[in-house]
Amino acid sequence: MERGEWVSVVGPSGCGKTTLLRICAGLLKPHSGSVQVFGKPPRGQAAYMPQGDSLLPWRTALGNILAAREADGRLEPEAKKEALALLADFGLAEFAQSFPNELSGGMRQRVALLRTFFARRDLLLLDEPLGALDALTRAELQDWLLGVWQRFQKTVIFVTHDVEEAVILSNRVLVLTPRPARLAALFPVDLPRPRERSDPRVQGKREAILGALASSRVP
Repeated sequence: MERGEWVSVVGPSGCGKTTLLRICAGLLKPHSGSVQVFGKPPRGQAAYMPQGDSLLPWRTALGNILAAREADGRLEPEAKKEALALLADFGLAEFAQSFPNELSGGMRQRVALLRTFFARRDLLLLDEPLGALDALTRAELQDWLLGVWQRFQKTVIFVTHDVEEAVILSNRVLVLTPRPARLAALFPVDLPRPRERSDPRVQGKREAILGALASSRVP
């Protein structure tokens, strides 16, 4: 994949999408072959956000964001100021000192996503980060997340069960078969952004991907 590209991965439940991300993060070793992130071993090259927000309940929103660099000893003196500015830029300034149990589900996801971007990794691995949200909040977060990505121009691998979400956000969509996962199809999404959900081109791409998913299940 190209630097700055957004690639979404869709496939049946249990096919190995999360395992794929964990391998890309260097948390698991593949049984065969190898994985490189921009020509280097994966460990230390990617920031991984697992399913759910995974915020530390004893730390504030600011403290959770700073944890992205504390974890590997890269907490520079100016990091707090940078994190506060990031919270302000994305509408969370007044919640910097709030703990996770004081935040709404959407706010928690925003903080968790900002923490992932704050890690300063070349590759971001996002495992269904919006899956637990209601439909309205999810739509709002899709637009918000796209804005964050466009600002930072990170490379993203995004796992989702929502095919329309994949079309709205991605440069390409990979379709996996049932376990053991293989690549069933690859769909480029070359529509201009922002993309409207009601756009017939978006819906046409969605239907094509759904068709590929259905075909991949046929023995």
